[in-house]
Amino acid sequence: MKLVTRTTSSFTLVLVACTAALGSVGCGSYPAPQERMIASQSSLRAAQEVGAQNNPQAALHLKLAQEQIEEAKQLMNDGENKRAEFVLLRAGSDAELAVALAREASARADAQKALDELKQLKAEGGVQ
Repeated sequence: MKLVTRTTSSFTLVLVACTAALGSVGCGSYPAPQERMIASQSSLRAAQEVGAQNNPQAALHLKLAQEQIEEAKQLMNDGENKRAEFVLLRAGSDAELAVALAREASARADAQKALDELKQLKAEGGVQ
């Protein structure tokens, strides 16, 4: 009876040690999402360049993207690279949405300007 208990205890100890070793290797081996960081920052700059800060909806998503990039930097400093990558995915999506919203607002303004010009030409009798 003692032989079975000792063998079972030794096996359990080895199993626990192997599991702990594999777990620590798996947690620390996720690479820092540098490419994702670069892509998110690039999307953020694109949003700023198209004037996302001038449209309320786009500005909100621009701000969210900025905050998420800062959060991801902190997560990377803390060694939480996998979580940082997911935060950067959100940041990139928010920045891209800010770009789309800013471009939509610009297109709407251009379309309204063209309609106004057309109405003015019709009123002057230049276009029928």
